[in-house]
Amino acid sequence: MESAIVNRRDTQALMTLYAEPDLEHVRELHDRLIVSDDHLDREAAIWLEPALDLGPVRSDPRRLVVEMREMEFVLYTLIARSGDAGRVMNQWMNFIANAAHSIEDGFWIDAKILLSRALQSSRHASVERLKLDPGLSYEVDILQRATASYFEEVKGYPLRLGIPEDRLEAILKAQEVMLDLMQIHYGEAAREDAATVAPAIYRLSAAIRYLMDERRGIDAAEREMRLASEHLETKLGGVADEALRELMDESIKRIKEVVTAP
Repeated sequence: MESAIVNRRDTQALMTLYAEPDLEHVRELHDRLIVSDDHLDREAAIWLEPALDLGPVRSDPRRLVVEMREMEFVLYTLIARSGDAGRVMNQWMNFIANAAHSIEDGFWIDAKILLSRALQSSRHASVERLKLDPGLSYEVDILQRATASYFEEVKGYPLRLGIPEDRLEAILKAQEVMLDLMQIHYGEAAREDAATVAPAIYRLSAAIRYLMDERRGIDAAEREMRLASEHLETKLGGVADEALRELMDESIKRIKEVVTAP
């Protein structure tokens, strides 16, 4: 939901799943989005994957890291010869390089998203035009195929989120408030005062991440939620939009309920 809202995607199917989680429907939506030609659809699908059983890793991630670092070097050598496509080629190279680091460090969600972006860059119109050049056509085509292959391999890596069970209710309540505020802040018909809630969104996002990390105490999360609430209280009187003011007031009450819960 967060990814779709920020990227201003159609959130109706995700909102339905959020309200009524169903593994079969998660799988159906994931399988439809992951094969999209649009990276932003694929990113939403990747964030659904912790709910799915993707099975064991069927290849050696270390081999993939080596190959991707080799691709990074080849892309680097092509940038100077790419003319108007140089900027996109540079993005492609950076996505590949960062994805390799993410795989090596075990950050597989990041790796999947970065490779999806690399795939998007590799299919850019300016890159396609490079294949009209006999001196570049073969290399670009091979690199495009390799990028698609790497994404296909990595998207099958299993994902799991380790969330302390005793914090789950607090996480969900904080997330509900944050998503409501995000719908306003990133909405297509954004209200004039919508930016007012942005700092509270950032505070709630930080609080959720603290709560998800069992190595961290809840004090840090509660501090972020209090700061979110205080920000909304401070700005409340200056908001002209009545509907937004009501949402902010309700959000303050809901945040305080989470902070004061045993």
